[in-house]
Amino acid sequence: MKDNAKDVIEQLLGNKRLNLKRGNSTELDYDKIPFGIPALDKLTGGGIAKKRISLLYGPPNVGKSFLASQIAVNAQHNDDLVGWVDTEQSWDPAWMEKCGLTTEDVLVSQPTIGEEAFETVREMMMNGVGLVVLDSMAGLVPSAVYEEEFGYNPMAWQARFVNSSLPKLLPHLKNGTALVLINQIRSSLGPVSIDAMPGGLAQTFFAHSLLQVKRDGWIEEPKGTKVGFDMDIRLRKTKIGGEHWNNVKIPFRIEGGIDVVESFIREALTQDLISQRGPWYMYGEEKIQGMNGLKHFFIENPSRLEELKTSVT
Repeated sequence: MKDNAKDVIEQLLGNKRLNLKRGNSTELDYDKIPFGIPALDKLTGGGIAKKRISLLYGPPNVGKSFLASQIAVNAQHNDDLVGWVDTEQSWDPAWMEKCGLTTEDVLVSQPTIGEEAFETVREMMMNGVGLVVLDSMAGLVPSAVYEEEFGYNPMAWQARFVNSSLPKLLPHLKNGTALVLINQIRSSLGPVSIDAMPGGLAQTFFAHSLLQVKRDGWIEEPKGTKVGFDMDIRLRKTKIGGEHWNNVKIPFRIEGGIDVVESFIREALTQDLISQRGPWYMYGEEKIQGMNGLKHFFIENPSRLEELKTSVT
């Protein structure tokens, strides 16, 4: 670099009004909060990023809020504060405790209007809350609509509100918050059904990563009883690394959440750490029949499970 260029850099860096920093400044670094599921952490390049916005979206009842709760669990394990803005009035302490959260250490807000929700999110970010979950964007109702009669429905009211509000949160990401937005998809009216999200496209523009969540097949125990389903999670956009446009399938049990043991087993199978021949699975010198039998083996032998977790990359 020429000497005059170095002089210009130093001169501009010295002008505090410009808020400039070098491109390799540690202030621009960011950490990630892992999911704790090997395939999902590999897909996302290590988990959900701090100082960034992530969007989880998909149809109803596919596990979006549960995924957010697992991010919150790992945030707490890292001694991060967790905030949850519940616009749907659906926070369930008993369920969240079952998901692994220490609910007494979670800041929960159930705002009445959208402005209150965004103001709460901003205050949490300004005060260094490590993870803030907004569940969901579809529940945001600005005061201009809330205060009118029920039939009041101006054109694109929610999209305009989100489009003007989200940019106000961006400057506060530098405080270190991982902001996770949750949203549903809707089918638009017209001759062609197109998936759309309440709040418009602004949220996809401002988000640094988009994770689309779907249901893909049922998990059935003997006699055809549905006990869960496979989550199909696809990384649709990323500015924070990961396997762009790739997807993973995660087993989700309705009564017990993500089946972590089976998730590690599935990943071990793809890496040839476990081999399969028909209904039989081979792990080292062990030969075990059926997936349920293999899971019980690891559950009953915690040291072998830790060995497997360590081997999976």
